[in-house]
Amino acid sequence: MAARHVGRLASWVVFCGLVPALLGAALGRRGVAIGVGVGIVVTLWLLLRLPRAAHAAFEAARYGQAARRYRVIASLAFTAARERAALLSRAGCDLGAGRLDAAERLLAGFDERVLDAAERVTWLNNRACAALDADPHTALSLVEQAVALRPDVPAVQHTRATALITLGRFDEAIAILEAMRAGGELAPALETVRCRELARAWQHKGQPDYAADYLERARLVAR
Repeated sequence: MAARHVGRLASWVVFCGLVPALLGAALGRRGVAIGVGVGIVVTLWLLLRLPRAAHAAFEAARYGQAARRYRVIASLAFTAARERAALLSRAGCDLGAGRLDAAERLLAGFDERVLDAAERVTWLNNRACAALDADPHTALSLVEQAVALRPDVPAVQHTRATALITLGRFDEAIAILEAMRAGGELAPALETVRCRELARAWQHKGQPDYAADYLERARLVAR
């Protein structure tokens, strides 16, 4: 555990001990009980509620709100793995909001050698998203590495399909986008962009009616 994580954990332990002590000095045993309760509630909020709220905001494409929550999680993380997860998620928020430079700065700060398989998938996918417009060949190479590790992640398959569309490989992209729902319903934000990419692919193939149908589906999901 890095020194900063030890320091954060120590500070949190001190906080959880100080609150009951201060309230106990003012209110006696009742104050101690209240202080312990406050420590438990705040700890549970930090460890459970805040990450869920951040994820929900991200799934709803509220990227600014999600990024602020992930920033808090990263700044208070007690372990390197928890901090990495929050930073990767922040990079995803930046990508969703179109802040490519900010995302690339975050992603460049990771040491690939310490990433576990799930972290590496997210890191590769985020790097691919950042490269889609400027260098789709590199984007495809990166996302195919992510697919090799986790072919079952719909967001990764979406990135792959987007790269293929940019490279003019429309039939492959359509097959991937259609297969994304094989595992069930997608989050609304992901379903919206899936339909938009299908519309783009069909438009390129000279099928405006199909394209219009998928654009309408995207509009209905995004409402």
